[in-house]
Amino acid sequence: MFKLRATTPPEWATYVADHLDEFLPDHAAAERKASANAMHLVVRYPDKLDLVDAMIEVAREELEHFHQVFHLMRERNIALTRDEPDPYVNALLDHSRSSGSDRLLDRLLLGSIIEYRGCERFAMLGRELAARPGAEEAELGEFYRVLAASEAKHRGDFYELALQYIEKEKVEPRLDEFLDVEARVVEELPIRAALH
Repeated sequence: MFKLRATTPPEWATYVADHLDEFLPDHAAAERKASANAMHLVVRYPDKLDLVDAMIEVAREELEHFHQVFHLMRERNIALTRDEPDPYVNALLDHSRSSGSDRLLDRLLLGSIIEYRGCERFAMLGRELAARPGAEEAELGEFYRVLAASEAKHRGDFYELALQYIEKEKVEPRLDEFLDVEARVVEELPIRAALH
């Protein structure tokens, strides 16, 4: 399994933990978009039955995460907000191809990389919250630890599907390109109360 080539600075987790009420609407939007993306792949590739099955499962899990974050927001009297453009995801999509098997490969690899980054960041946030005093922080820390594990599973789902449907000699070089792009994007991201 591949590794990301840039690490999120620890200051990101500290900042988000200090601004959790600002972070949660962005987190909710990210989960909803992840569910919608998985269902988009189901609709676009109905003939790829293993992909359809896996993406239905991903969509259900991401929608459940959205629901969980929504409940957290309600408990804290935070309203859902209109979607804001995600500079991280949009920068990655700018490098993706739009036709045939190239499109499928790019969407699966980007799905894997984005889930991997989510896994890294949720784990960081979980550790940051767990290290803070208070029962609510400990509970939220565990919530983000569980989400990190789910993102790790999704990372593998997308990557394995890429290897299943596209020749490995095409997958690995393209993954290498995307990992370089993703590292540059992450290094340019400002620290803010957002997943990306």
